Amino acid sequence: GIDNITLKGKGHDKTIFSFKNQTEGAEGVKVTANNFTMEDIGVEDTKGDGVKISHSEGVTLRRVRMEWTNGPDSINGAYGLYPVSSKYVLMEECIAKGASDAGIYVGQSEHAIVRKNFIEGNVAGIEVENTYYAEVYENTVVNNTAGILIFDLPDLPKKNGKYVKIYNNKIVGNNHPNFSRRGIAVYMVPPGTGLLMMAAQYAHAYNNEIKDNNTLGLAILKLVGDEEIMQRQNRDTLFNVYPSAIYVYDNNFSRAEGVMPDTTRDYGKMMYEAFGSNPPHILHDGLLNPELTVDGKLQGEHAICIKNNNNASFFNMTLQSANLTDYDCEAVAYPPVVLK
Repeated sequence: GIDNITLKGKGHDKTIFSFKNQTEGAEGVKVTANNFTMEDIGVEDTKGDGVKISHSEGVTLRRVRMEWTNGPDSINGAYGLYPVSSKYVLMEECIAKGASDAGIYVGQSEHAIVRKNFIEGNVAGIEVENTYYAEVYENTVVNNTAGILIFDLPDLPKKNGKYVKIYNNKIVGNNHPNFSRRGIAVYMVPPGTGLLMMAAQYAHAYNNEIKDNNTLGLAILKLVGDEEIMQRQNRDTLFNVYPSAIYVYDNNFSRAEGVMPDTTRDYGKMMYEAFGSNPPHILHDGLLNPELTVDGKLQGEHAICIKNNNNASFFNMTLQSANLTDYDCEAVAYPPVVLK
């Protein structure tokens, strides 16, 4: 609870906080403080989460490396760099490797920028969850199970996140086996997932390179999950399970021909059964909020728009259609995120 603290090292490979022999506690670095900065430091081998910052305002993580040096493993901590329930968050030029949930996570927060980071060998590279006003850009996200996840989960204090922009990222070759533990949300995610937007609202994805993700380049889905998540959904009468107000445009998709979707998770099995070795680059489950539809279509600002994505094939699972006619629309750009 002490404000205005800076932890500054000589470089992430020179100043290292090692928790390899940690026997008590969970997090390596745990912070609740306003105007907190951590930079040029490496954090290794925490028992639980790496750097957790909660209920704080004015957070900067710059050139911080969070790594489990044994490589991807289910015994690793869930989250690498982990601001939650915070405001005015900047994570830039950081490195995250080996998290059994997300390398970089920002959740239940407001006004966050995640930029110019290198994320490799995690289950999820970057997660933005239940967050308002976030920009994720110029990151390199490679060899994770899934590249970038934008989603909302039920029964949390901050609900129905919105105004998230994902742009100018390299989301490449995220085909690592899923090494998360059963019972957490990302356990269901199949390897080979590039960008997943689940129960997301008011989210734009543009100018990204989405390449060589074998199962799904980009998926837009209603909330799916295990029994525990469905129980949480039933308790939360205010939670919106449907995606809406999505704009996907000017992205560059590519994948080698004949690459098989992963079949270790149910969604990957479905992709294989439906498409064999030729899954679409962009998939929409086609499930829409009936409260926002007229004649089966989302209206106005709630529409899902998909256009001008180079080389991208598309499929709507509900309609069993590759027709993009209903998605030919545009959305108003969001103003830039401003940090205090």
